[in-house]
Amino acid sequence: MIFRNLVFAALAVGIFSGLVLALVQQVSVSPTILAAEAFEVSEAVPATGGHGHDHNGHSHGEEAWAPEDGAERIFYTAVANIFAAMGFALLILSAMAYSRKGNIKNGVLWGLAGYLTFFVAPAIGLHPEIPGMEAANLQGRQGWWLITVTLTAAGLALIAFGQASLKAGGAVLLVIPHVLGAPLPETHGFAHPDALAVATLERLAHSFVQSAVIANGVFWLVLGISSGFIINKLGIIKTKEA
Repeated sequence: MIFRNLVFAALAVGIFSGLVLALVQQVSVSPTILAAEAFEVSEAVPATGGHGHDHNGHSHGEEAWAPEDGAERIFYTAVANIFAAMGFALLILSAMAYSRKGNIKNGVLWGLAGYLTFFVAPAIGLHPEIPGMEAANLQGRQGWWLITVTLTAAGLALIAFGQASLKAGGAVLLVIPHVLGAPLPETHGFAHPDALAVATLERLAHSFVQSAVIANGVFWLVLGISSGFIINKLGIIKTKEA
């Protein structure tokens, strides 16, 4: 019964939080991405009539697919946000159920922990990127991201719930990924041949980082608050309320 209620709560929280994130992204993040995509350098189409084609400044291979700009792109972005939010909500709700502390105040704290773990800590080494930026090897970035998230979560858990003798160890875990360092590309910046375009892209990149920080902060705050609200509303936690 408790698991079923947790899943139901995660579905509700995920839909709500995912839609909120999609709205914030549409207002503050997507315009920057679209502006950067306009500067992408299309790959040359072979004179022999290859399968590649250009659409609104993007070059797509025969196997490549991407949603069309507009309603289709917004829809798929919202769906992806909702599924991700459901997973994060289930983590927060399960943590609340395990600790038997679930209300809006606790939700804010869990949301902050999620924000630090899944966005802030990785973003210190791997800044949010706009289209056209040079990036390191994908597998290397994914591996470092996973290590950073894991150690950050463990470090925060030790600081928040561990004995006094373990809290220093939690702080050490927080800094290990950044001492190791995130994988970096061989060249930095943008590969666009036009210096004026590069200057514009650099401004867009700065704006994108600010927008991503705000959008993710709003998302995790809404996720935490709504998780604390619904777990209390459904009465999933019966004792030791805080």
